[in-house]
Amino acid sequence: MAKVIPVMMYKGGSGKTTTVNNTGAALVNLGQRTLVIDLDRQANATTGVGFDLNELTVSVNDLFADTSKDPRSAIIETDFGLHFMAATRGLAKTAMNMSPADMFLLRDIVAKLDEHYDFILIDTPPNEGYMTYNALAAADQVLIPVATQGFSEEGLAQTLDGISQARKSYNPKLSIAGVLFTKVEKGTVVSSSVLANVQEDYPDVLLPFAVPKAASLDKGNMVGIPGVIFDPRHRASEVYMSLARRLIDAVQ
Repeated sequence: MAKVIPVMMYKGGSGKTTTVNNTGAALVNLGQRTLVIDLDRQANATTGVGFDLNELTVSVNDLFADTSKDPRSAIIETDFGLHFMAATRGLAKTAMNMSPADMFLLRDIVAKLDEHYDFILIDTPPNEGYMTYNALAAADQVLIPVATQGFSEEGLAQTLDGISQARKSYNPKLSIAGVLFTKVEKGTVVSSSVLANVQEDYPDVLLPFAVPKAASLDKGNMVGIPGVIFDPRHRASEVYMSLARRLIDAVQ
């Protein structure tokens, strides 16, 4: 049975997409059958693993448009073994046309893939909307990346509130996989302040490691290779490997 984990933060620049792709690659490195679903209309997760949007012939949009379609037909594979359900920029129009009746489309899609994967990670938009609601409805747990930058605390509070509302309204089994600090710069005033405040306010959900700000992650995104493969010995890559091991341990 696949563990479904959206990576979610109601603020841009949180390291959300980088976390999705690197955690996915790390899980594959550890022998886990892993699928990433890109629900962000910017499609950065899709391009971040090397796919050219102009060359895509299938995407998650095809499944939203035709619910009878076999979801396996919309899956493509990276050179390093991570399976992917790509986004295209047409996802924005799809989201705009959604209604409350469409909130469980992704849950139904994921249910058809359950036996084929150990983990399904979902990259979500940095705000509320029907794509986010679809991810929460399909989810078992939510992973929340928090960049140690200005206004991150507000974004975290809004994200936790969204998860709470989803749990009360339409997914009572939903839980939090953890809060992951990202883009940590030791010694800076802003970074230190965010670290201290979040540690004080949310100690029960914090993960015991943090991703440092790393040029290798940015370079990996640019060339379409997750940092855990591009520079596996970097501390940031090691953190994502630790995160992947923790997710595996939690289901064993």
